[in-house]
Formats: sequence, structure tokens, C-alpha cells
Amino acid sequence: PVTRPEVAALTRFVNMAVADGQSVEQGLALAIQAMLVSPHFLFHIERDLYPTDPARAHRITDVELASRLSYFIWNSMPDEELLGLAERKELGQAAVLEAQVKRMLADPKASALAENFAGQWLEVRNLDSIKPDPQKFPEGGPQLREAFKTETRLFFDDILKNNRPIVEFLNAKYTYLNEYLAKYYGIDGITGPEFRRVELSTSQR
Repeated sequence: PVTRPEVAALTRFVNMAVADGQSVEQGLALAIQAMLVSPHFLFHIERDLYPTDPARAHRITDVELASRLSYFIWNSMPDEELLGLAERKELGQAAVLEAQVKRMLADPKASALAENFAGQWLEVRNLDSIKPDPQKFPEGGPQLREAFKTETRLFFDDILKNNRPIVEFLNAKYTYLNEYLAKYYGIDGITGPEFRRVELSTSQR
């Protein structure tokens, strides 16, 4: 939530412009420019009460917690419900926090977690930089790389949203395929471009 000193600092730019003979609208434009170049707008900043003492931990505010959750799970800003709970200082309560995490994971926006976290953790993003020998792997083009990414993202999302054991990354008897990727793997009976869950008849992933 905006504080009085923050408002006062921006109002100062409006007053400066008016005193210089400019209009209020021009003053507002100047204030907006100042706001947009502020590090507090450009970067996600959390204020440490003890910045020179590494041994002292500080509790983040509920609003900071809302931002951490939202940018981690949704890769976007908090919605009204999450921000409202934070501003009322209710988000830090264990039961409220757990309910919000479950709500956020059930939201379609949570696909960003699979896209970004899995992309880093499983290094799926690096697929674009891999250039297999076209003589040995003639299929290894952009279409196959995109299919690999989609399969991994959907598989990760399934494990996450259904709270499956992490060992299933190694031994799950299912994956997500479309016709193109199923043919590449030698799996029959899958038609169409859409990806769907496919049960595997072998333990090999």
C-alpha cells in the first residue's frame, strides 16, 4: 500500500512543474516519469530492517509474502483476493496461507510455474541450444524440441497439481503425447496434434 511520504514525494514533482509555469497535467506526467524510473518500481525490493547484520533474520510483510507467492506460482502480480488478505494482515496465518496456495495452484495461471520453474530446474530451456547431428538425427528439428518441452511441462504440471511423489519423475508409467511425439517414441494408437495423458506399457521413461 502506498504511504504518505511516497505520495508527497511524487506530489513534489507536480508542484515543481506548476511553479515552473507548466500545467497540472504536465506535472503529473513528470511525476509518472519519476515513478517509472524508480528502482522500487523496476525491481522487486524487500526492505531488510537489519541490512548490515547477516545473523539477524527479519520477517517479511504479508504484502511481500503475497508478491513472493504470486510471482513464484503465477509469474505475475497478486490478484485482488491475495492482495486483500495481505493488506488485512491475514495472509501470514497458516490456514489462510495454505488455502491460498491451493487456490493459486488450481488456477490456470499456475501453468507459469511449470513453464518457468521446470524450465530452469529440468533445463528444458536449454533444448533450443542443442543442435543434434542432422545426419544421425534427421527428426531433431524445432518441432521435436517443442514437443519435448510441451511433454515435460504437462508432466511436471500433473505431478505438481496432483501432489504426486517426486519419485514419479523417474518411474511414472505415463506421459503426455500427441501423434507426432508418440510416433517418435514408437507408440501406436495416438492421433491428432493435441497432447493427452498416455499410459505406458514399459517402465522405461
